[in-house]
Amino acid sequence: MKVRLVTLLLVACCALMAVGCGGDMLKQVMANPEMQTKVMDMIGGNSAMAGQMVDKLMGSDSSRAMIMDKVMGNGEMMKAMMAKVASNPEMMDGVIGMAVQDPAMKEHVMTLVKGMAMAK
Repeated sequence: MKVRLVTLLLVACCALMAVGCGGDMLKQVMANPEMQTKVMDMIGGNSAMAGQMVDKLMGSDSSRAMIMDKVMGNGEMMKAMMAKVASNPEMMDGVIGMAVQDPAMKEHVMTLVKGMAMAK
């Protein structure tokens, strides 16, 4: 696995250097879907780099909003996130605390709580 990753990194670096010799490297990579795929595969295949990329994307409002839209648009990811929140008392307290700040949502939460109490 490490050999494959090192090989991939070397190939990507060599390709990027070769592309860079002909002009603006970034413009050439952005114009080449094959190179874009290689760069994204390289980042996606390395959890440390992927984490750094997520941190970088969350650093600006526009990309943070895009990430949130992508995550919320993915049913499996949303189920996993809701399960994580539901299994953590502090996170659940935070969600409920935010929800009850809105009067309409507070009424909804209270209705749910009353329904659970009646079901006992």
